[in-house]
Amino acid sequence: MDSLPSGMTTILQSFRPLMRAEVFTSFCYLLTGLLIGEAKVGTVRASVFAPADYWPQRFSDLFCRYKVSGQALMAQLAAVALACLYPHGLPERLFWIADATYTEKPYAQHIASVDWFHRLKHVAGRAHHLKGHCYVFVAHLYRVGEERGQHWASILVGALLYVKGRSIPTLVGALAQHLRLPPTVRQVWVTDSGILSRPLLRALGAQQQFALGRLRCNQRVYFAPRRRAPRQRRPRVFGQSCRVDQVLRGFPQWLRCQQTGLRVRGRERTTLVYHSEVLLRGVWPHRALPARVMIVCVPGLHLAPWYLLCTDLTLDPVEAIHTYAGRFQIEVNFDEIKELGLGHYQGRSGQGVRRWPLFLCVAHLLLKFIATGVLPVALPALNWSWYQRENSLGQVRRRLIELCRPRISRDKPCIFHAPELANAA
Repeated sequence: MDSLPSGMTTILQSFRPLMRAEVFTSFCYLLTGLLIGEAKVGTVRASVFAPADYWPQRFSDLFCRYKVSGQALMAQLAAVALACLYPHGLPERLFWIADATYTEKPYAQHIASVDWFHRLKHVAGRAHHLKGHCYVFVAHLYRVGEERGQHWASILVGALLYVKGRSIPTLVGALAQHLRLPPTVRQVWVTDSGILSRPLLRALGAQQQFALGRLRCNQRVYFAPRRRAPRQRRPRVFGQSCRVDQVLRGFPQWLRCQQTGLRVRGRERTTLVYHSEVLLRGVWPHRALPARVMIVCVPGLHLAPWYLLCTDLTLDPVEAIHTYAGRFQIEVNFDEIKELGLGHYQGRSGQGVRRWPLFLCVAHLLLKFIATGVLPVALPALNWSWYQRENSLGQVRRRLIELCRPRISRDKPCIFHAPELANAA
């Protein structure tokens, strides 16, 4: 780790209590190889940073034999991220993004027990031998920049492998439990329409956390029931029901309207936000789940309305709309972590397949913090005329390689002994 800046080594030292001494040494060599680019194609290439007496076989043991708790590693990642982003105290509400990505691995069928326990997804239009793994990632969504020019950014803090018998919403609920988030603040999970479902709402509700995501147009919601009649023995739990795409036309009296600006198709446009409190059925037995439905319309554009659902009733609808607009940041994270080598791991064990994305999340956190200015590290500027941005994750990694290159590729000094040369003459 002597090649890395001191700010990065301080964060890596926070993972020391999770491993034994020899395991932590291999972990540091592997992270150094990932950050500087030596371990992207093969993890054994990270042994160039180790001394001559180090055995490269220990990298294989780091993935397969050594005891490294994935839950503890994800919890420590989340704790480090919150400590660096909010040094003066946590805000009232924290946002987390959950999504799944597909990693193409042609040799997946050769990995031991993977074909029995893991889903080897096949994509239509591709060859049948191209299989791979589906990972469910979680990222923390935060704002960077000054007050007027703030924008969204996110960092990956955990991942689970998509296995048979467990759906993606169930894995998201397991991730929410593994992160060990502080219960003193509100935790809101931002998802898309494919993950927002009753199992997810049930899992988050059991942990007193909330969900914000996009609804399908055929989702049925219920309104509050009317007052109980004098002769009615049992009070009604649900009132009138309808599909969310019929609320704007059939039940306008239940809606409130707000106006805000939202960036749509490359321009800042005026957006109308209709919202109403509704009840969801089927999440809990014999009782309803209160939530808020938001309908986003953009006047002047032939776009279908967006239907959003939020179970946190204290969150302002306009803020919820702008927060959901930041969900796209996890797609950027997927491109970044695939560039770090998500699909390049060539191990033959399921344990290594599970641990590999967690090690990449640590490397992604360090690079992303430098790119967004959270971790101040002085790096040399490349000043490329064809690429003006110096704060993207890929450019930060190239600048880090440029900073560490003189220390790694320094030539071994040649020592001459004058007496031996004189005797030879």
